[in-house]
This record gives sequence, C-alpha cells and structure tokens, in this order.
Amino acid sequence: MKILNVACGKQTYGTHFIDLYPQRKNVIKCDVEHQKLPFSNGFFDEVYSENLFEHLKNPNKVLREMYRVLKKNGKLVVITDNASFWGWHVPTAKTHYGGYEEHSFGSEDKHFGLYTSWHLENHFKSLNLKDIKIEYLLIKEKNRYFVVRLISKFLSIFYKRIAYPAIKITGVK
Repeated sequence: MKILNVACGKQTYGTHFIDLYPQRKNVIKCDVEHQKLPFSNGFFDEVYSENLFEHLKNPNKVLREMYRVLKKNGKLVVITDNASFWGWHVPTAKTHYGGYEEHSFGSEDKHFGLYTSWHLENHFKSLNLKDIKIEYLLIKEKNRYFVVRLISKFLSIFYKRIAYPAIKITGVK
C-alpha cells in the first residue's frame, strides 16, 4: 500500500513524503501551492495531510492535485483546524488572533483560512469524492492545557462541532 503524506513535517505516517521544509532525507521538497506533486496519476492508495489545509491560499487547487495522484477507490484524508472550536474564539488563542508568527517556520508560513466541517465537505464534494466522513479530534499538541481539554470533553457531550480543535475529513475517489 502506497501512502503519500503531504506537508509531513516530522510525521512518519506514510510511505512517501513531501514538504516545503523537508526535515529528513526521505522527504521530497515540494511547494504544493506552486508545483505539481512529483508523482504520476493514480499512484497512491491514500493521500494524507495534517496541518496543511489552513496554510493554503488556494486549497481546492492543492486538493485537485492530491486527487490526481490518488488511485480509483483510494482514500483522501485531511486534518485541519476546526473554525468552530470554542478555543479559537477567546483572546488567548494566539495562533488565530495574532502571535502566529511565533510558531511559523518562515515568513511564508501563515494561516490563510479556518474551515468548518461544511466547508471541508464542500471541497470534497467538488471533487466528486464519495463516502465522505467527518470526525472531530482532540489533538494534545493543540490543547496543551488540562483545563482546555477538560472544557472540550465537557462540551463534546452536547455539541462536538465546537468542542474539538481539529477536523478530520476522509473521502474515497
């Protein structure tokens, strides 16, 4: 099974890796906003991307390229920030209300958008993906503080959409 991890950072999930800022030898340098993915059509069983979507100026263009390298019946997986997360709407949310530059790799590494599950589903539907599934995730790196995790767990009992800072969307070609 061949799995492409797009904008992999230090992640080791996958069999093939690309990133704008390669941090290992086996990672291919690729600017997904301005270059085609360096693989042939229908090459991968799965294309996976985490923490990339919110940094894209033209996300649908990049999704179409991910779709291109995906085999028929292959799975596309995107994990991104959840615009509905309660924590992004408080003044201490530095990554979304100023202070993001403290966390970036370079001057071109910025947030350009936040997405709800509906936005992501619209993007996936525009590619004619099927079996689209949405999942809300509590990622510890995005919730370092115990009190934030506790509030999120409590909110998830009533309304998952605002409780978690990340969304995972999957679809099948």
